[in-house]
Amino acid sequence: QSSMIGTATSALAQLGLADDVLRQQQANIAAGYAVTYILGYILTLLFVPFAAPWLMGIDLKEEAAKLEIALSGGKARKSGNLGYQKFKARAYRVVTAAGQTVGAIEDRVGQRVVVEHIDRRGSDVEFSRISILESGDEIVLAGPTVALVKASTSIGPEIEGAGVLHEILGDALGVLVSNQAFHGRTLTEIVDLIGDSARGVFLRDVMRTGQEVPLTLETRIYLGDVMTLVGATHDVERAAAKVGQVLRYSDRTDIAFLAAGIAAGLLIGLLSVKVGALAVSLGGAGGTLLVGLVCGWLRARRPTVGNYPPAAQQTLSDIGLGGFIAAIGLPNGPAAIAAVQSHGVLLLSLGVVVTLVPLAIATIVAHRILRLNPVIICGALAGAMTVDAAVTGCCERADSQTPVLGVAVPYAVGNVLLTILGPVIVTLTYAG
Repeated sequence: QSSMIGTATSALAQLGLADDVLRQQQANIAAGYAVTYILGYILTLLFVPFAAPWLMGIDLKEEAAKLEIALSGGKARKSGNLGYQKFKARAYRVVTAAGQTVGAIEDRVGQRVVVEHIDRRGSDVEFSRISILESGDEIVLAGPTVALVKASTSIGPEIEGAGVLHEILGDALGVLVSNQAFHGRTLTEIVDLIGDSARGVFLRDVMRTGQEVPLTLETRIYLGDVMTLVGATHDVERAAAKVGQVLRYSDRTDIAFLAAGIAAGLLIGLLSVKVGALAVSLGGAGGTLLVGLVCGWLRARRPTVGNYPPAAQQTLSDIGLGGFIAAIGLPNGPAAIAAVQSHGVLLLSLGVVVTLVPLAIATIVAHRILRLNPVIICGALAGAMTVDAAVTGCCERADSQTPVLGVAVPYAVGNVLLTILGPVIVTLTYAG
């Protein structure tokens, strides 16, 4: 964990060690990190999707399929619920459907297809589900493509529809779930709560802590999730108002919010707690991480503050991490190489032990004692080890997104605990 280097280094600096001893200990940290990082990453990447299912005696793909069925209640999707579908709008001239109601046509086509617009002899028509269609009407249907391609048999020939499609502008909005009434409820329950406002709106995906959540009728939604709602602009905005706050991303970073958070984190990192004769401190890295968690929670509650474009975030993360590791490694290079030469085999062995032993114990305890779902266990293991690639690998092997359901909480807890452990390990080492 790269942030642990910062917290451990800060803790060492407060021990009053001689300069040469301090440099050697910091070099040991850099050497240990360099040797064990790749082992911790690769072994976790292999353990989660392969070894963990073997230890539990399960087929990951089969268990993921069972979990998806359980989450959906063993029932097929109902037409009244939001579905994971691609949204399209197509125009038709009413021939076969003449004399039928709008509601009858929507029900016949199915899959939540809705009539969005009716043009009658060049004039827009206000309508409801009980309105009668007349021969020659030009209507626009919105819904999943797979349903629309078969709609002409129930309505009439498809037309270019330039005169009617210009008003049906498909939109996709990211919406932060902030409605307290939706917290912990299933998608089925949420659609019932939204009511008629869900008409013509489709759910493309749900993101939770940066990971896509598998969608079924029984998928539970929590505050802070981000839904992507798809449909005609006015329909999507109507439904979004019921769900939470629309995320209208900007290409500008909220520098004031970011700078204030970093400053607060650095100040907290200066604080120390006396444990016996030793002073324990989070250091700048640990303090900034803790404040970052608070700022992230605040932005989840009030997304109007702290805008940080993903591209800028990734760039700063890559450059910052690279610069941080370089700053640690460059001045300690010779001593680190000497440490690897002297203790290379021992460091490699420790890398294997500190990676595989906790993973194996956690798998057995979670499966045999806690009786957790094995798919959730795999996601939780990847989250606790903070290895994103293990989550992806697990999802690919399971052929499902269900492992993501176990990631969020262990990932957050793991990041905090691993960072805090830097000064704790230094304290225990020198206290002994």
